[in-house]
Amino acid sequence: MRPSLRIASLALVAASCLPLVPTAAAATTAPAVLYGGATLGGTVVAGGLVDVVAPGAVRVKFYLDGDYRAVDVTAPFQWKLSAPAGSHVLRIRSYDAQRNSTTTEVRFTVGSTAIAPAPTPTPTPTPTPVAPAPAPAPVDGASSRTVRTVEEIRNAVATAKPGDVITVADGEYTIRPRLVVSANGTAAAPITLRGSRAAVIRSTSTGGDYGMHVTGDHWRIEGLTVAHATKGIVLDQSVGTVIDRVEVHDIGHEGVHFRWCSSDGKLINSYVHDTGRTNAGYGEGVYVGSANSNWSKYACVDGRDNSERVLIENNVFRNIAAEGADLKEGTESGTLRGNLFDNVGFSGANSADSAVDAKGNGWLIERNTVRNGTGSFLDGYQTHSVYTGYGVGNVFRGNTVEGRVPGWGFGIYPARSNTVACDNSAPQAAKGLASVPCS
Repeated sequence: MRPSLRIASLALVAASCLPLVPTAAAATTAPAVLYGGATLGGTVVAGGLVDVVAPGAVRVKFYLDGDYRAVDVTAPFQWKLSAPAGSHVLRIRSYDAQRNSTTTEVRFTVGSTAIAPAPTPTPTPTPTPVAPAPAPAPVDGASSRTVRTVEEIRNAVATAKPGDVITVADGEYTIRPRLVVSANGTAAAPITLRGSRAAVIRSTSTGGDYGMHVTGDHWRIEGLTVAHATKGIVLDQSVGTVIDRVEVHDIGHEGVHFRWCSSDGKLINSYVHDTGRTNAGYGEGVYVGSANSNWSKYACVDGRDNSERVLIENNVFRNIAAEGADLKEGTESGTLRGNLFDNVGFSGANSADSAVDAKGNGWLIERNTVRNGTGSFLDGYQTHSVYTGYGVGNVFRGNTVEGRVPGWGFGIYPARSNTVACDNSAPQAAKGLASVPCS
């Protein structure tokens, strides 16, 4: 049946009489949307296959009434219609090999024989906050102090010496312009900024400013909350900084960003949630490096943002509009281990449709769990090669994808030298464990 449908579809495209409304300009040709070999728009249908003819496309995503439903990466592209009776809008987004896209919408009606959609999974409960660790013993010449006002916090982080311990008293501190953590510790004597989850560093709103901007080396940020900010914690040219047991939430863009050559850092034992509140496409949980389009602003000595050897371990990422972890081109030799990604990558904005997207090299991604995929969520884990020489040598092992997934457990685009071990698990992924053979 598919060959005849394809011939009919191509004839309809040539006739140029489809009632389709393009909603975004892109390099691909506007797709034709068919049901039973005829144009879907304006018809009354029941359950069955929808066919899409999209010349030049390598991937097509299907959105019903604004919600992501499925993806197909093999032409002719198909989706099994599943919707309640009544009027609906089907949006088709097709991508070419350069990831340019074209979006088309059709309106149709489903009769009484329609198939009801699956229920939305129930979210898991919020974890219990962890109390901060005891203060480390101060080193010779270092000081330990408690700060209770915005000005005391600003002065302390600007003038701290190696080994100093700064404790923020419980309270909510609205700091604008942003709090810049600029002093330098050393590997042997880091500077500690600590407090309980009730010590809240914030901006005025999710459109205000960064919550915290770390530009110094060898800091330990422990136990605090950073909230109500455009970006949560941003590290620029910061070496050896550890973020431990913090909570980051109600953020307009990304939660935590290791940027501009911020290497040998750690994000551990923390809770990052509710990001992308003002811009879903930039709402990653943790973001390492920079897109190559921004390397002119955040370049290291070789012209790239080489934020390397970053450890992201034992964190919870929940209600994250973009990817839970976006590991950019230019990054290398990082580790993503033992994290929970719960309801992440759901917006579909700016290609946000997975829990993890590894575009760098040599990342070890192991023992992570993905659950509760909603909205535009497609694959549990993905790799992409968006810059020559990157998106290779990443290793996935011992990871789990729980529940129904419309795509792959592990979408490796393209395969390159990335490895998906056979001990990974994605039992309900519609496409299967991985787009490449496991090994």
